[in-house]
Order: sequence, then structure tokens, then C-alpha cells
Amino acid sequence: MKLGVSLPTVGPVGRRRYLLQVAEAAERLGFDSLWVSSHVALPKDRQSTCLYPRAKTADAYNWGVPWLEPLTVMGVVAGVTERIKIGTHVLALPYRNPVILATELATLDQLSMGRVILGAGIGWMDEEFATVGVPRTQRGARTNECIEVMRTLWESKRPTSFHGRFSDFTDMWLAARPHTPTGPPIYVGGNTEPALRRVARYGEGWLAHELYPDEVRAGREKLRAYAEEAGRDPDSIELTVRRGLVPPFPVMDFMSDRLNITGSPEQIAEQLDEYRREGISLLVLDLVMRPAEMVTTMEWLTKEVTPLLS
Repeated sequence: MKLGVSLPTVGPVGRRRYLLQVAEAAERLGFDSLWVSSHVALPKDRQSTCLYPRAKTADAYNWGVPWLEPLTVMGVVAGVTERIKIGTHVLALPYRNPVILATELATLDQLSMGRVILGAGIGWMDEEFATVGVPRTQRGARTNECIEVMRTLWESKRPTSFHGRFSDFTDMWLAARPHTPTGPPIYVGGNTEPALRRVARYGEGWLAHELYPDEVRAGREKLRAYAEEAGRDPDSIELTVRRGLVPPFPVMDFMSDRLNITGSPEQIAEQLDEYRREGISLLVLDLVMRPAEMVTTMEWLTKEVTPLLS
């Protein structure tokens, strides 16, 4: 099983020295990928229900908590690493102009030599949609069309056209060209039925969030049916899960209200193997602690846990 790590980009740990400390350690230790979360604006008084109900509190989604912009973070991290992949988990596509986003991601893909993954989401916070001037009711349609526009521009070898509901252009050529011939792979986030249908139609991967192994099984079976319905091979879609992890030694856990993977090395290895048995090939770990503790935890995982995996 491959292991990825969420970068420290939210709150006071979102500083250049911490990003580099964690990114360079993850590459040195052989982790598969680094992931960046995203919000663009946070309300003073939030009425929207948090998308992640398993967190007893959602302070990170309130005003006053800084979030670093993900594409900028990815550029900095790509510049100090050579092998490790870098992805968004997730980027709300309805907030962004798809043509501009396509050239930004193509540039990142070119400069990173094909290490970029677009983790695509539809967004959830009412106040954020209002602030960026996009109706929340259009989020699904805008997300689908955004993916179609970007793929059209990335894959075209000559000026191309697109005539959709939100984007319309004729004989245009994307100024920046991706390193990957068809553009960065797109992994679609979400646990709902519409999200699984979107994965089946568009995704090279599924970014499930905080699902337990038995819940993965149900989602995987639905995804397989939707993929076959869409004329795609279900086995071509990579299955991933994002979970919090806390080691069995003292760390400053900033998300102690959440149900995390924890225990002895043997217990944690067994929990990871449960995911593998359910078809998960990549587990993205949230190590929501001080950056130095993140590095210590990653070192501990590679020394004590990964040798125990099946």
C-alpha cells in the first residue's frame, strides 16, 4: 500500500520552513505523495454545515484560521523535491475559471515533470460560494464542465473549441502545455452518490474521506457499477482514503476530537491492511500535529509499521 501525507498548510503551522521540513522528509522516507487542502474565504459567522460530520468541532473552517493557497504551495514544494507526487485534496472547481486553472495546472505539471494530481471537489460552504459569486446550486454542473474544458485543452494538439453552459470558445490553444500528454490525472473527491458517479465518469482516482473499511466496500461496489454503466474499466480507477493518524507516543494532536487510526505498530498495520483488502491502494494520512512531530511520526511509520504490512 502507498502512503501519502497532508502538508501543514492550515493554521499557524502554514509556514515555508514547515512545508519544506515535511515535504523533504516525506520524499526522503519514500512516501508516495503530498496533499494540500483548500479554502479561499471563511465567514465570520458560518451557518453552513461542515462537510466532515465525524469531526465534533470544525474550528478550522471558521474565520481567523489561515489557509495557504494550494497551487502556490504545490509550486514551492515541487521546487524542492524530485520524485514525490503533489496533489490537491481537494480543490473546489466551481470557484475557478477552467481555462485559467488549466494553464496553471499545466505549468505545474510541466515544471514538476508530471508529478501533479488534481484532486477535484465541488465545494460545500454556502458563504464561500456567495463570496466568489457562484451559485451553489450550479456546483455539480460547473465541476463537470470544468473537467471537460481542462481535458479538452490539455489533450488538444492544435487550436480547439468548446461550447458549453459556462465556457464557450472557438479555435483556442492553451498557452501552457503539460508535461503529461493528457494533462494531470484527476482524482475526484467525495463520498456521496453524485460524487461516485462523477468519479466513474471523469476520475482516474477516487478520493474518499474518513471512510472505514466496511464503508469503502459499499462505495467500491457502487463505483464499479457506475463505471461499467459509463463504459469504463472499474479497475482503472485508483481507490484512496484520507484518514487521521496518531502514533502511540505523545504528540500535540490538533484534531483530537476526530476518530483517528492509532494503536501499536501491529494494530496500525492491521488497520492499514484492512483498507488494502478492500481495494485501497493509497492511504492519505492527516498528521495534524507540530511539523517536527509529523517528521518523527513519518520516520516511526517507515521503521515500525510499513515493514509489517502484507
